[in-house]
Amino acid sequence: MKTLHSLLAGLRPASLIARRIAVLLLLLTAGMVVVQPCAGQSGTWTATGGLNTARYGHTEVLLSNGKVLVAGGYGINFLPLASAELYDPATQTWTATGNLVTARAEHTATLLLNGKVLVAGGWDINFVPLTSAELYDPATGTWTATGSLITAHVAPTATLLPNDKVLVVGGEDGGTFLASAELYDPAAGTWTATGNLSSAREGHTMNLLLNGEVLVAGGYDGADLTSAELYNPATGTWTATGSLKTMRRVHTATLLPNGEVLVAGGYNDSIGYLASAELYNSASGTWKATGSLAIERVDQTATLLPDGRVLIVGGINQFSGELASAELYDSGSGSWADTGSLISGRAFHTATLLPNGVVLVAGGEDGPPLASAELYGSDGNGGLTLVSTASRKKHGDAGTFDIDLPLTGTPGVECRVGNGGTFRQSIVFSFSEPVTSVSGTTTTTCGTVNSTTISGSTVTVELGHVSCDGSDITVTIPSVTGASGSVDASATMTLRTGDVNADGVVNNKDLKEIKMNVGRGLVNENNFRDDITVDGKVNHGDTTLEKSKL
Repeated sequence: MKTLHSLLAGLRPASLIARRIAVLLLLLTAGMVVVQPCAGQSGTWTATGGLNTARYGHTEVLLSNGKVLVAGGYGINFLPLASAELYDPATQTWTATGNLVTARAEHTATLLLNGKVLVAGGWDINFVPLTSAELYDPATGTWTATGSLITAHVAPTATLLPNDKVLVVGGEDGGTFLASAELYDPAAGTWTATGNLSSAREGHTMNLLLNGEVLVAGGYDGADLTSAELYNPATGTWTATGSLKTMRRVHTATLLPNGEVLVAGGYNDSIGYLASAELYNSASGTWKATGSLAIERVDQTATLLPDGRVLIVGGINQFSGELASAELYDSGSGSWADTGSLISGRAFHTATLLPNGVVLVAGGEDGPPLASAELYGSDGNGGLTLVSTASRKKHGDAGTFDIDLPLTGTPGVECRVGNGGTFRQSIVFSFSEPVTSVSGTTTTTCGTVNSTTISGSTVTVELGHVSCDGSDITVTIPSVTGASGSVDASATMTLRTGDVNADGVVNNKDLKEIKMNVGRGLVNENNFRDDITVDGKVNHGDTTLEKSKL
């Protein structure tokens, strides 16, 4: 009998249907019973609203309005889908949104700075590689075609660069592994070629590093790869960097808060399914081994949690088929710990960190494609944890709107001023459990602290005299206490009045965006950033203030 190793050895790494069939054949032939490990002590899974259409090999993107967009993938007939859906964390339900122009699977999806989502490449319903790309507009719930790729890319990787361009790299074109890379310019709606990789590859990973370079690692070009390369957006060129310790494909790669990149799991033809993990140091350009996963796996997801740990979920291996197990990586100890198991084992699914610190896992397959979705809540290693922060302002009769402030990485941008030009600001801290007290004195690096108010698991800090436009502001609350412990919490934002697209500068792009929404009535969750005077409408006052900031 053929082993799973030999069944998979000749398969393309991104051929989801082929990998799925190979695993099912082996498990059925061996008469194998799937047994999942017991749930761990940290974190729990709960069911949430199911997708309207079962799917795997789809994409999932967190939108600027806090909803989650799922698009395409393979359906119950194993053919690419055109349907798309929106998940609302407030109601925990999915609703249909506009269909893709072209049904597709194994494509990319990237959130642009203007709030739209770019989808590119993949297979069409006849399994012809696609050059087409399209844009989703959350304001209208519709897709429109945009410029086509120069080369069809199936299962490439895509990354939004700091200059607002999207880098698409590698994959295959239906018969050849690709070394080509392309850049999408949202302003022009066109693609241009950029420097080629040194090695063609599919089943690789790609991460934007803190220094602005892009790391590509591993993959497959007919043989498994250890090589890694760095892309410099300024020069449009790739250079070799240190090689992985273990050749691998279809692994995960996660940028950690300290700037290192954690690579875990995957597959290679020599060993099979991998449990090993390693860390990339961008300063030295080298890799080192770190603690191994408890269970070898491929086609899992990896999500960076607000507390800096990494959550690995599901996947597939030769022993158990689709996995329900999940593991947490602690960069401090370099070790993995079992955490709560999924309700349903799944592979080829998606995972997204929601603004409230909860992880949404959706779709995938466990034999047939799945419509079910689940939510993971971490217990923060047994103590109170900060799960999200936001800058909040009231926009007249339109209501209150929040701008998310990431806990790690680049600070969120607050582009609004107060009513009538006043300089008042609310910073909202959300914790993993109800807060009982705040013992210390809240501080701010700009303005004054007017009040600190507790409401359940939320603490709101009201600031006054926040007039340091163009600067970063950090608000710190010491000794926040809940039933399971006490933590110090801080939030940082960049105050840049008029930077409505949060690209780091105030320019005519921002003015153009504001003008597009003038006279449309009360603002909503899709366009409130354009109401920089926070009076509830986008009007002449906003354009006048914007022009003064150019």
